[in-house]
Amino acid sequence: MSDQRAEARKKIQLLKNLPTLPGMIEQISRAVDSKRFTVADIGNLISRDQVLSAKVLKLANSAFFGFSRKVGSLTQALMLLGFDVVKGLILTSSVFDMMKDRDQGLWEHSMGVATASSLIAQQVDLPDAEEASLAGLLHDLGKVVLRAQMTEDMQSIVELVEVEGMSIRQAEHEVLGFDHSHIGMWLAESWKLPEELMDPIRWHHQPEGARKAPLLTAVVHLADIMVRGYGHGDGGDPWVPELDRGALRLLNLTPQKLERVVDGICEKLVNSGADMPPH
Repeated sequence: MSDQRAEARKKIQLLKNLPTLPGMIEQISRAVDSKRFTVADIGNLISRDQVLSAKVLKLANSAFFGFSRKVGSLTQALMLLGFDVVKGLILTSSVFDMMKDRDQGLWEHSMGVATASSLIAQQVDLPDAEEASLAGLLHDLGKVVLRAQMTEDMQSIVELVEVEGMSIRQAEHEVLGFDHSHIGMWLAESWKLPEELMDPIRWHHQPEGARKAPLLTAVVHLADIMVRGYGHGDGGDPWVPELDRGALRLLNLTPQKLERVVDGICEKLVNSGADMPPH
């Protein structure tokens, strides 16, 4: 690690307000990962937090998933959404809730990338589309930390984007010497997230760097670009990131499969939109 990166990481680690998982959320997260807990057990844990319960039920009943009937219980929501999607909602909500001002644009972007990631994963036969959705949901955690905990630096970054026409990553490097993907990785490490999720968080702009989960990282990379191309939500600047050709080759999407992905994005994002969780 270079001296600059070492100093950058030290700066993040010294942040007194670096988000940590609240006790209840950490308990639920551990339960989701455990083979010893049933759906009903996890539903009972979530039910102890009324706000979190409302978020899970609202998400399950939103146009984002489009279930044909109303989802009335946490157990039913868990069965329909899957543990990974609910865990992603729990993790993402915990850090978004730490923001003083609700950033709906960033939330919509994250939900959009989660949707697109799941659609792409289904077409490239990834064994777990829910994991792809979770990776897409969490890929921009670093931006959340920047906006919530490093407000002065963020103001400088926004100014460079708006006045100088820089991309968000260029501006982050100019101000900080690193970008949101590094912050997201350090937060993921402090939360002890699986290594398979750290790769998409750290390398979604540079998928050639992924070692543990290169295919999943390529999925999130393409999903991010497609959602930015549609202008869904707010990724921090008006530009669409450059597509990595190696990632596209790795995905090996035929024109027919790519068309199905595009149709799915149009149906789920353009026509339906992504809901903001209740506060």
